[in-house]
Amino acid sequence: MEKEIDVNSLEVKKWAIFAGLGGGINSVCFHEFLETSYADAIQYAYQLAEQDYESYVGMYGLRELSTIMEEDDVDEEEAQNIYNEERESWISYYVQEYDSKKHSQYEE
Repeated sequence: MEKEIDVNSLEVKKWAIFAGLGGGINSVCFHEFLETSYADAIQYAYQLAEQDYESYVGMYGLRELSTIMEEDDVDEEEAQNIYNEERESWISYYVQEYDSKKHSQYEE
């Protein structure tokens, strides 16, 4: 059984960082270990997932801002809102507190 994570703790721990895209691409994978607080670790995982999303924009149905503006006939501000919603629906990320047995496959 997984140990419950105290999301408000500022305690520095070692975290396994996972991020990527869900949906049809299903590219969520391990990125690295990071020693920091939970809040910083999950924020970092989120940023990695955003970067993954950005690298696929224009492919697999992930629309660019200009495409949204054209297809949905909206202004740039509304297109940005739509883009952000679409991105949030695709990205996937999480962290796990380091466990030498569970995460040994990711060790160098």
